[in-house]
Amino acid sequence: MGFQPGLYWIIDPLCGWSYGALPLLNRVAQAFSQQHILPGGLFIGAQRRRLDADWLSHVHEHDARIAALTGMTFGSAYRTQLLVNSEIVLDSLPASRGLLAVQRFAAPGSDLKFLNAVQQAWYEKGQDITRADVVNAVIVQSVAPGIVLGQIPENEALNVIQHGRMLMDQTGGQGFPTAVFIHNDGQYTLLPVSRYYGQPDAFFTLVNPLLSSLSH
Repeated sequence: MGFQPGLYWIIDPLCGWSYGALPLLNRVAQAFSQQHILPGGLFIGAQRRRLDADWLSHVHEHDARIAALTGMTFGSAYRTQLLVNSEIVLDSLPASRGLLAVQRFAAPGSDLKFLNAVQQAWYEKGQDITRADVVNAVIVQSVAPGIVLGQIPENEALNVIQHGRMLMDQTGGQGFPTAVFIHNDGQYTLLPVSRYYGQPDAFFTLVNPLLSSLSH
């Protein structure tokens, strides 16, 4: 398959369900420092779209379900500033390039700090993370100065996104987020993330034996 053993997440910073899964990633990180976070590119290329009325209906429905299942907060600035701005084009690439820049140039584990911060910037604070300057500001605030998304060329980011989508396709993942554990022998286990929203401790109980197997 071409992937090292470990726990892999294929996520998107502009995906509400990925936001809802953050408590699961954060719980795993308390005991296990190395999760592999791959951007999945929900809104790239032809998939980019404006916040039109049809899409907003979809967003409101899912946000309500995510909040009910996970307890995650959707802030008033998100609802009253971002979602009413029809000029915004949903584009996953800036935040994805930011994630990759942090993975390359910051300390291990910083990518999860950035993912938390960039999704909170969008869903809680109503900051437009489709803009490079906003993403760069989040990197400074959450990780360190001196790292910018421009350090990752666009074509390189698109290649990594294709890599993540390949893993998702090969393992039968159904959209974002997908969590896959790759065993030492190259076999894989597709983890049922949707059953564990709002239950980070139960999710950790599920994956802890898998994670422990990596050291043997």
